[in-house]
Amino acid sequence: MRRDLGAHVANQLARRMVVPTHRQGGQAQFVDLAVPVSDDGSLGPVLQWATEHLARPLTVDDLAKRAGMSTRTFFRHLQAVTGTTPLKRLLNQHLARAQILLETTDLPIEKISEHSGLGTAVNLRRHFILRVGVTPTDYRHAYHAAPTRTRTRRSAGGAGGPNDLVCAWQLS
Repeated sequence: MRRDLGAHVANQLARRMVVPTHRQGGQAQFVDLAVPVSDDGSLGPVLQWATEHLARPLTVDDLAKRAGMSTRTFFRHLQAVTGTTPLKRLLNQHLARAQILLETTDLPIEKISEHSGLGTAVNLRRHFILRVGVTPTDYRHAYHAAPTRTRTRRSAGGAGGPNDLVCAWQLS
């Protein structure tokens, strides 16, 4: 999968199947946290909105207001629907965004921490190590979609032409 469709697709498929891609020992496996659909549909739009606005500071009060609920009601309702607290859900979403950015971009860790809503590189590293078991840099080395490079090998004649062999390979 990785060679044919790329690292991002292979990683997404592995997460959905809850199987490891190639990873170093001791690293936690991740499952994407889809936005749950509640019976009354009131949480789906709020959680989708929160996922789309992870880079900005979000509080449980903000989410509760957006859902049209008191903070306490929102907390209980979210916990009943998702099985987790609002802050844990937000942290999981911040880390999932950081993972995607590490896999698909060459942004520095400081920028990834900003774009994922974790603020500082120190905060990103601390939460990433606690949750994932490796540093963001080690994660990037294991999962980053490397560019394809092409190299041309000349035939024995060295002049170039129809006998040249072109080799393309995926860097890992």
